[in-house]
Amino acid sequence: MVRMSALRNLPVICENKRLGLLQSISLDPAQKRVSALIVSCGMRGKRVVLAEDVLALADGFILSRRAVRYRRSYETPLCLFVRDTTGLLAGRVTDYAIDEATLRVEAIEVMPGYAPSERHARLWMFHYVHRDERPLELTIPACLGQELSEKREGI
Repeated sequence: MVRMSALRNLPVICENKRLGLLQSISLDPAQKRVSALIVSCGMRGKRVVLAEDVLALADGFILSRRAVRYRRSYETPLCLFVRDTTGLLAGRVTDYAIDEATLRVEAIEVMPGYAPSERHARLWMFHYVHRDERPLELTIPACLGQELSEKREGI
C-alpha cells in the first residue's frame, strides 16, 4: 500500500515522455477505488490519466499508457469529514492508503476531532461507507463518539 500524500507531485510518464506532476486523484462515488489521476502539466494545463490506463505506481514515478484532456467531470471531490454510526462528527480524513496493483482504497487516515485527548493521534480506518445524502462525508462503523458522549453525560 502507498499513501496518497506520498504520490502527490510524482512525475507521470506517458508514452516515454514526462507528462507532468500528479496533482490529485479522483475517487469513484463510493470512495473505494481511484478512478482517475489529475496531472498538472504546467503551462499546458491539466491532463487526466484514467485508472485503466495506469501501468505502474513505481518508486519515484507513475507510468501510464495514455492521457486524455482534462474535463471537470473527471474530478470528484474527496471526502473531508468522518461521522460514526451514531451520526456524531468523529474527525476529518487526512489521507488515503491505496493498493498499487489494483488502485483500490484500502484504508482512510482519520484525525479525530472530538475524541478524548489520548486519541489525538491519527487512526487508520479500514471499514467505512459513503452515504449519498452527505457527499463529502464518510461513515465509520466504529463509535469514536461513544467515548465523548459517555464523558459528556457523566456515565
